[in-house]
Amino acid sequence: MSEGPVVSISRVDDPSDEKSIEAAVRKAVVDACNFEKLCRSKQVVIKPNVYCPSPAPITTDPRVVASLIRLAKDCGAREVVVAEGRSISTTLFRPQARTTRACFEAVGMDRAATENAARIVYLEEDELITLRRPEALVLKEARVMRTVYEAEVLVNVPVLKNHSLTLTTLGIKNLHGILSDEDKLFGHDYRRIPQKLVDILRYVKPHLTVIDGIRGQEGDHADMGRTVDTGIIIAGTDVVAVDAVGEAVMGLKNLEVDTTRLAHEQGIGIGDRNLINIVGSKIDNVVHRFARPDIQISEDRFPGLRVRAGDYCKGCEYYIRRGVDRLVSAGVLKPENKLTLVFGKNPDVEENLDGRVLILGDCAIESESVKRLRNRLWLTGRLRVIYCCPPMEFRMRALELAGD
Repeated sequence: MSEGPVVSISRVDDPSDEKSIEAAVRKAVVDACNFEKLCRSKQVVIKPNVYCPSPAPITTDPRVVASLIRLAKDCGAREVVVAEGRSISTTLFRPQARTTRACFEAVGMDRAATENAARIVYLEEDELITLRRPEALVLKEARVMRTVYEAEVLVNVPVLKNHSLTLTTLGIKNLHGILSDEDKLFGHDYRRIPQKLVDILRYVKPHLTVIDGIRGQEGDHADMGRTVDTGIIIAGTDVVAVDAVGEAVMGLKNLEVDTTRLAHEQGIGIGDRNLINIVGSKIDNVVHRFARPDIQISEDRFPGLRVRAGDYCKGCEYYIRRGVDRLVSAGVLKPENKLTLVFGKNPDVEENLDGRVLILGDCAIESESVKRLRNRLWLTGRLRVIYCCPPMEFRMRALELAGD
């Protein structure tokens, strides 16, 4: 048995039964730590993943949060708070639920909190604290929500999911929601985001991380992902170790995920699963080999699409591919009515392109090779541009932008 951090895995016997879920949550937490000692007479802040108004497993199952609230109260917590903040994409591009308050109502997280006498803090309404960590490699200054930063006990409750930009979105990635919107956007590219996420642990480190694995999600973290019936709860006090075990359950290699590897290498937690004391169910008995994210963009794969791409990173690729997926789902792409996507640094692009043309992202917009095309489209009234790096707006507005 390893002498490293303890991470527990507990099976959910009946995922449709709330009592079965609560039993699994309690077993996982009790096996992982002395939760009563951790909570007694303290304020416990529970941070789920409710970045959008979509139900579990896209977001954290409210039944897991309700179970944790009751467990914290049984362990003598002075107060229990449920705190979360919606994503930038939600507030900008999901008109049906732009706020965390609306997202909580849509998925039932508000009822999970209030029916169990927990207070709710919607983080976009919370006070920001400006902090500096010179030892951070990317996020040297951060504006962090006061409720989370000052929590006496912070319980982090992500979902067992893939992510097309970071491969997984587990405990470390779930802390992205405690930042200001400006800091969420900063460094949100493939090159910097793994280290940026690790840097968050220099500002705020959860006391307990509980992965909701009642149902996982493979392929993507958003509405393009597919549900996997995993039926487990994973818990531990070292968020890096908990992520490492979650990654093992998803069938990923040891230290394959950048955030886990970087945190381990920098001494912020234990990410090598050979150094982790795994208790409860064995990984071999609960492993599911999740389908990996697919973000490839090519003309052969998508008839009706013309691609003029320069040098681009996975951040650009992810948001553009997810926009293309929306076009495919809506039947918009047709071989006889081509749509051209121009993106990346210095793409090789002709200036007299016909049909619909979209210039996506700052790299393309600023490229010399695109200027003549950009000017011609502007003069003819056909210029459609998505600014920002990465061009996340295209993922949400693809249908509107590609329309005649």
